[in-house]
Amino acid sequence: MPKPVGYADVQENGYIDHFFVSGRHPRQGIGKALMAVLESEARQLGGAELTSDVSRTAQPFFHSFGFEVVEQRTPVIRGVAVPNALMRKVLKGSHASAA
Repeated sequence: MPKPVGYADVQENGYIDHFFVSGRHPRQGIGKALMAVLESEARQLGGAELTSDVSRTAQPFFHSFGFEVVEQRTPVIRGVAVPNALMRKVLKGSHASAA
């Protein structure tokens, strides 16, 4: 049975809640394809921006797609500090106005 190599989703408000690419399939364009679909879907929903809470290791990837760090954070999840950043990308040419 085939196993997924990646998945992602975007909420109606432009928040990317899940973004995953298998470590067994690096640098094959899977992340790039997923990001293109998310951006397209956000534009169809009329969104002005994409946002996500991004791990330290994923921040360079998101930055390469035009995301900027809004705030560095260190939430504690089940007693473990998990450094991440709130990142945002303004969607140029979207029909909604940016706040």
